[in-house]
Amino acid sequence: MEKQRQIQTLWGQCQSLDADIRFGPQRESFTVLIPPPWNEDTETAAKAIQGRIQTWSQQYPDIVCYCFDSYSTLLYLL
Repeated sequence: MEKQRQIQTLWGQCQSLDADIRFGPQRESFTVLIPPPWNEDTETAAKAIQGRIQTWSQQYPDIVCYCFDSYSTLLYLL
């Protein structure tokens, strides 16, 4: 699968999540952000969402999944 299609397919999977998802300007990366309020309950939910994203991203060899914290995840093409 070509790189661009990998990132778009993963982006499509992430659209089902309760999160703010935005492509970068070159459409070679996107961020998944969990909106406030941030507390213990939302952190648990955010970690579960990150776990799904990490699992999904493993099937795409040209994509890196980087978690800044519990609420923000960056996915980008190599």
